[in-house]
Amino acid sequence: MTNSTSETTRGGESPLRTGTSPIILASTSPRRQALLARCGIRFSAQEPGTELPMPPGLSCDLGVQLIARQKALSVAEHAGANAFIIAADTIVVGPEGPLGKPYTPERAREMLKLLVGNRHTVLTGVCVATSHGETIELGVSRSAVKMREVSDEDLDTYVASGEPLDKAGAYAVQEGGRDLVEAVMGRVDTVVGLDVELTLQLLLRVGYPHPLPASTDIALPPRGNARRPFASLQTSGTFRV
Repeated sequence: MTNSTSETTRGGESPLRTGTSPIILASTSPRRQALLARCGIRFSAQEPGTELPMPPGLSCDLGVQLIARQKALSVAEHAGANAFIIAADTIVVGPEGPLGKPYTPERAREMLKLLVGNRHTVLTGVCVATSHGETIELGVSRSAVKMREVSDEDLDTYVASGEPLDKAGAYAVQEGGRDLVEAVMGRVDTVVGLDVELTLQLLLRVGYPHPLPASTDIALPPRGNARRPFASLQTSGTFRV
């Protein structure tokens, strides 16, 4: 399945041409697509193959890179000549270990109860591969997130919105979950799901032949009303930078 992304960039600027070296993002995540489009690169997006769970016995740093590699290779084996495939995987490492996507409201609430009031780590593994996996480069980006103390009522409101169900660690820092976050130490785009600076570095390492833009991190959006942080919660999936 293939979903083409918009070929415009922020402010209506013309996207960076990729010539005969197409870039494919192995992800249908609107958040990752928005991050990559923000720096001005033209690309297409494809859904990767079935994602395997974190391999047992591996560190989270290595495991998140291997899952990104799996995603990239599942697209690379069908890619045309001279293509460059980007894939990423994100995991939240809480006080009791790694947290993936909750998928159910009950599990989302359990995850959030572990995180609120505490500091946790977000890891995003990135893989860039050439067609058929001939050349592969891996990397991992790490950010620390400090969560606020919030009431059970606010947690229930956030979980009921449905937003946490398909997010690693059960929150989205660029959407309604921003009201849970006190601070991010490190790159915000790592927490969202794609360290763009690392991605551009890996593209160069695998031999991408065209000039690439400079990358700046996104800003942490402002929180909502401090007394009623989820009163105006939006769950449209809009990416805000």
